[in-house]
Amino acid sequence: MNLKNTMLKITTVVAVVISFIACEDDFATVGSSVIGEPGFNASLYDDAMISAHSYDLPAVQTNNLPLNLLGVYRDEVFGTQEASILSNLLLTSENPSFGTEPVVDSVVLAIPYFSREVLEDDEVVYALDSIYGSSPFKLSVYESNYFLNTFDPETNFEQAQRYYSNLEPQIMSNINPDVLYETESFEPSAEERTEYIVDGSGVTDTVTMAPALRLKLNNNFFQNKILDKAGTASLLNQSNFKNYFRGLYLKADEVSNGGTMMLLNLLHSDAGITIYYKTKVVDATDLDDDDDFEELIEVRRSYTLKFGGVRVNTFEQEVPQFEGENLFLKGGEGSMAVIELFSGPDANNDGISDELEFLRDNDWLINEANLEFFVNRDYTTGTNLNEAERLYLYDLNNNSILADYILENVGQPNSTSSAANRLHLQPLTRDENGNGVKYRIRVTNHIDELLNRDSTNVKLGLVVTQNVNLISTYRVLPSANPEVQRVPGGALLTPEGTVLYGPNAEDEDKRLKLKIYYTEPKN
Repeated sequence: MNLKNTMLKITTVVAVVISFIACEDDFATVGSSVIGEPGFNASLYDDAMISAHSYDLPAVQTNNLPLNLLGVYRDEVFGTQEASILSNLLLTSENPSFGTEPVVDSVVLAIPYFSREVLEDDEVVYALDSIYGSSPFKLSVYESNYFLNTFDPETNFEQAQRYYSNLEPQIMSNINPDVLYETESFEPSAEERTEYIVDGSGVTDTVTMAPALRLKLNNNFFQNKILDKAGTASLLNQSNFKNYFRGLYLKADEVSNGGTMMLLNLLHSDAGITIYYKTKVVDATDLDDDDDFEELIEVRRSYTLKFGGVRVNTFEQEVPQFEGENLFLKGGEGSMAVIELFSGPDANNDGISDELEFLRDNDWLINEANLEFFVNRDYTTGTNLNEAERLYLYDLNNNSILADYILENVGQPNSTSSAANRLHLQPLTRDENGNGVKYRIRVTNHIDELLNRDSTNVKLGLVVTQNVNLISTYRVLPSANPEVQRVPGGALLTPEGTVLYGPNAEDEDKRLKLKIYYTEPKN
């Protein structure tokens, strides 16, 4: 059997390559200086053997993600996902003094939304970003008595503690049942908010701020928990306070077939819990101009607790049973795809497929290589699924980026500080109705290293991502199936998803394919 004729089916496409050069959006070359020159053939190879399957994630590590999801999101493909947040609180000043006979006036929890200003009917208003869904959900706020360790006691406190997305049962068994806030119909609002601030002399001023999740918490709780504890060991320092007030749990529950999920930054400078109170202080500067510098006068004050320390996202995710050759990708504690290129037979059992060994012998100059993923519209058309705008492909063996993430072309570094990375990880192509058609991921440098530098043919992980820059990986809870050990943080911060055709789909035109454009010397 002729391996070159039966397995590889290499097609020479000089005219096709010339047309790709003319269209920069569709084709860019690494070794373009040799394409079409005398003594070379320019060709396309698109018969690589690929294996790929979906992988339902077990619980994932979610402590200290840069951002957090809160809310409920339901789509008709993957079902319902609920995301809640447990966080430490920090004192803004240790051993605070609240004056004499302080009394809570109000307590406000605020976390700004991601938003931008837009012009509407000649008026500047706000539009919210990173909001998924448009119906209410139940939101509750509890005091948590579950202690969050920074370091793992089982490692003699030498390694950081890991917390996973399945922590909710333990949290709920350790909460204060007296709810601090609860509503059955929470929805984010794009309206700007008005806050009042109190300066050091007790003078109040109102300020207008961008939209935020803003909740009024129970006054009596914070009177007893914070103001009445002034001067005690509980508020003396952060360590004592962390043990005394162990955290706050923002819990989301579905109330109907729907909901809304929000991406939040709990470490935003304007995020926290502000206690507004009245107190009596010595009128040392004679604020009331009565020449009495020793009397007690009533003033307004405020004190803020910040989110910080350890933060954990918990997820409750339906796990539908999918069959067939499709690849199901879902953010959060969802699902991903595991891909192996050149996955055919290995006759000599050396760990390298016969196909890859043959390709390495050809001494090809790799001009461009792309993986093309077509969206299966049978699952996504007519549904309320938020289709992911971006996918992220990574080295699953080493939990690291591919060479193409850094290098757009050989010797030309990509800007990893940019949110774009649009040559390697190209955004979803949509049709005229806004429906997703396909994703294309450029893997030119990865394939060049495999074929010409004998790089290890690692398995690849494919996930949806909220941001292609969020590439730090987080552990998957060790389970009976260790195929996936870590996932990128960007995949944990979105409820979006997609369904892709696999490499063995019945529709050959939409199968997952690796397209390699190469040149080789003429015989």
